[in-house]
Amino acid sequence: MCGRYTLTKPVKTIQKQFDPIIIKCEHSERYNIAPSQNAPVVILQEGQRELISSRWGLVPPWVKDIKTAKALINARSETVHQKPSFRDSFRTHRCLIPTDGFIEWKVERKEKVPHFISLKSRKLFAFAGIWAEWGKGPASAHTYSILTTQANSALTPVHERMPVIIEPSSYKIWLAPETATKTLHEMLTSYNSIEMNAHQISKDINSYKNDRDDLLSPIPSS
Repeated sequence: MCGRYTLTKPVKTIQKQFDPIIIKCEHSERYNIAPSQNAPVVILQEGQRELISSRWGLVPPWVKDIKTAKALINARSETVHQKPSFRDSFRTHRCLIPTDGFIEWKVERKEKVPHFISLKSRKLFAFAGIWAEWGKGPASAHTYSILTTQANSALTPVHERMPVIIEPSSYKIWLAPETATKTLHEMLTSYNSIEMNAHQISKDINSYKNDRDDLLSPIPSS
């Protein structure tokens, strides 16, 4: 499960990573993106990539009240094509979620200890995501969920699951609505453990109200 993530890079870096793309939302440094909050996602609209603001926690179109809907922040890659809440989005509404790291909690002596996980290079990358549009008119909402898979060897000491990371060379294939299901599933694998790093961080990250750069600073293991 992925319960928090970061996007500290500026819009110009995001634009360069996903070029060609139309920027349709504002963005400032985010060190603690939490469920139900809005964040930038990349979608394909009429053949053109767009960076839009979307709410984290997919809400299927048939849900009557978005205020009481369960926050579907993650979708298991092994069953995403089968679950009623996800299968239509997986088939035709896939997205890329710009990020430069995520947080997982390791259980130690009945206590959950947060760890920040990123590429060793600290470069921008993208989660595999799916999206849906709920409602119509002014009350409509664009929502998304992050796909997860089994953790790689670098992350299993922290957590058994991790987000699916899409390589830049596969962005076009992932977003294209005509991509075959078999091809999509071949992309839903654990990222190379050699390229990833994890370190313990402050429990201040637990509060969604905290959003500052020192939250990600390494602290000694207890």
